[in-house]
Amino acid sequence: MAQSNLGPTELGRRIGVTKQDISRWAKGERKLPPAAAADLAPHLNTTAAALLLLPEEPAVARTVPVVSWVSAGRLRASHPVFESDILRYIDVTDLPAGDWLALEVDGDSMDRIAPPGSTIVLNRRESDLVDGRYYVFGNEQGEATFKRYRSNPDRLQPFSTNPDHETHYLQGEMMTVGRVRRVITNI
Repeated sequence: MAQSNLGPTELGRRIGVTKQDISRWAKGERKLPPAAAADLAPHLNTTAAALLLLPEEPAVARTVPVVSWVSAGRLRASHPVFESDILRYIDVTDLPAGDWLALEVDGDSMDRIAPPGSTIVLNRRESDLVDGRYYVFGNEQGEATFKRYRSNPDRLQPFSTNPDHETHYLQGEMMTVGRVRRVITNI
């Protein structure tokens, strides 16, 4: 944590766990789950394998298509990505097997983790909702949105510095396009 200049509170906020979880993992009081290691690694400028003290394997890059928000609005779980939907390709390392897409972020409703102009990488195979995690959702009208899912009651929550963004409570049919696993930001 010291190398990243992030404390347990900020790390916990970024990956959706408590600061106590972060502290216990750092002290070795609790075993770090592999999923948490994958979420933490980018924030600590390391790999999940290094956090789990596993032998390093050569990084394998996956070529991921970047599609526009408009195209993402039409996606369904089994909907293929057509060549005409693709803006460009990016190579991303340390992604597990999955059906990966990348989308460019337009707007500031999620600017605390994905500022406008950043790229989010999502796995369309991950549609089971986990409280506090980030997803791209779509509706019957072909609209798509990137939000944090919260349960009890089910809602889509912005994660923004802009107080004008409001929480959307799920009342109609909302399709999960996929879980966001990576944010790429140029500085």
